[in-house]
Amino acid sequence: AVVSTQSTGESDGEVLTEKFEVEKTDMLREGHPIHAVPYSKFKPDSWEFTDGARIEAAFRKYFQRAHYSQKEESHEIIVCHANVIRYLICRASQNPPEGWLRMSLANGSITEIGIDPNGKVFISGIGDKGHMPADMVTFT
Repeated sequence: AVVSTQSTGESDGEVLTEKFEVEKTDMLREGHPIHAVPYSKFKPDSWEFTDGARIEAAFRKYFQRAHYSQKEESHEIIVCHANVIRYLICRASQNPPEGWLRMSLANGSITEIGIDPNGKVFISGIGDKGHMPADMVTFT
């Protein structure tokens, strides 16, 4: 499992330490990955210039097709933040990454992205929150 070092990511990732080896990384910290299209009033303090390259580097590190010699299925659990997840969804699905703000994700929701060894990408869930009681679902 890979977990953001930002406090919310670390606290959410703590439950994983009981069953998985956990790597903590700054690459998955929240940020503003790229200028959003269509235009958005969401304008954090120059995040896109400092965070965009870091978040893109996380995509390139964690989203790869399996080596042709790999025989068994592998899985990676990534615990991070909504802006990062939305950007990763856009990049993995080969949609323009500038569309990252067109999605809304609940805090603590689950997104599942698969990559076959031949490189075929499939997304079987985006922002699933069915595991949480309705009164506990929040958005920030």
